[in-house]
Amino acid sequence: MKPSLCWTLVPLTLLAACGGTPTENQADDPANAAVARGPMLGGVDLSTPLQIRPREGRDWALDLAPGRILFQQEGAKQMPFYPVSPRMQQGAAVYPTQTPEGETVTITLRPGACAEGAVLTAELRIGAQTLQGCAHPQSVEQVHRDMYNEALAMPYVPDNGSGNAD
Repeated sequence: MKPSLCWTLVPLTLLAACGGTPTENQADDPANAAVARGPMLGGVDLSTPLQIRPREGRDWALDLAPGRILFQQEGAKQMPFYPVSPRMQQGAAVYPTQTPEGETVTITLRPGACAEGAVLTAELRIGAQTLQGCAHPQSVEQVHRDMYNEALAMPYVPDNGSGNAD
């Protein structure tokens, strides 16, 4: 016995009705609600991704975003720092964190003109080492692109059939 066309269309009609209708004003639609802004420093929303680079040269970089702090030094493996929110104190944003090995890391951002038009200066202390740089806003699309490229850079290890990748 073949199902009638009516019984095939009823579930599809119900599914279409679940989609709702778009609101006239997209800003009023809860699905399009803006994310609450984070603390501000020098006109920069600290809840948005930042990329910190040295004032001169390109021998290190720090990606600072909500839920992710990633340090890269030339010739070394990327090192994640424990993600923390900034503490606002004395006109600066301070991120007290640590390396995976437990070494103390302090990232301090201050308002001020910096290289290449950046409006935040940055100081990165990893143990006894101090690095100076500039914080540049980074788009979410760039962060996604970087994460995608990082994932592609991981070597593929095929499963040998035992359920464990060797």
